[in-house]
Amino acid sequence: MLARLERLRFKPRKVHTGTLRGERLSKRKGISIEFADFRPYAIGDDTRHLDWKILARLDRPIVRTYRDETELPVYLLLDDSISMQFGNPSKWQIALQLATALGYIALCGGDVLFAIPLSQTEIQRAPLRGKGMFSHLLRLLKGLQPEGKVLAEGLFKFSRADLPKGLAVLLTDGLDENFPDALRQLASRSHEILLLQILSDAELEPNLEGDLRLLDCETEEAVEITATLSVMREYMNRFREFCQQLEEICRRAGGWHLRVTSNMQVSNIVFRHLRHLGVIGLP
Repeated sequence: MLARLERLRFKPRKVHTGTLRGERLSKRKGISIEFADFRPYAIGDDTRHLDWKILARLDRPIVRTYRDETELPVYLLLDDSISMQFGNPSKWQIALQLATALGYIALCGGDVLFAIPLSQTEIQRAPLRGKGMFSHLLRLLKGLQPEGKVLAEGLFKFSRADLPKGLAVLLTDGLDENFPDALRQLASRSHEILLLQILSDAELEPNLEGDLRLLDCETEEAVEITATLSVMREYMNRFREFCQQLEEICRRAGGWHLRVTSNMQVSNIVFRHLRHLGVIGLP
């Protein structure tokens, strides 16, 4: 599995600038082996970049410009709210597996990786770089538990943080009425979005009937329903509209949305679905 992941790279649609020089070519002019263009010489330019053949032929100083190399900041945004415990297997379990796989791709690809649980009161700014930091990522993920209360609040907080623009990978069920607004704010900050919406079969097709008292595991609010066929049909319609709203937000922002279930195989999600979307692929 790791050998197959190691060959993959993230394929962002936008050019993002990290904090240090890296392995990706950006549109910024800089110094690398990748030629970009010619332009007239200006005072202060490095004379080593003068094209002496053009100077001799046209008697005009022209310099070669090169594409700069930059890092891609990859933010693994983990929804560690209590609702992620739901499902069999739980949504949290596949979220950790996906975070491990996608984090490994970023580290092997020379990207700078931030693993951020959305319930944290402070945004963790210490990045991980290089394949050698994979064990650190594993320890970090192993120490997390889904104990948070509000998903959208954490995403709002991340959006306001002064961090380099990059690829924001959201691993979440998205089940927060304020989540669409938080997702729009994230998109407005010029981050590129990959939303992996993880749901359980019971949420997609609940098998409920009769008089029930439903308890919200995060707010502890209760609601009493009579689960008739028409009530369940209305739930399904609203749930589908909610998911379509999230997909539309991602599409308008130039990002990706993929809905998965907690019983899917991670290898199938990564090597089939994400590669089909084009968000990852071979170098």
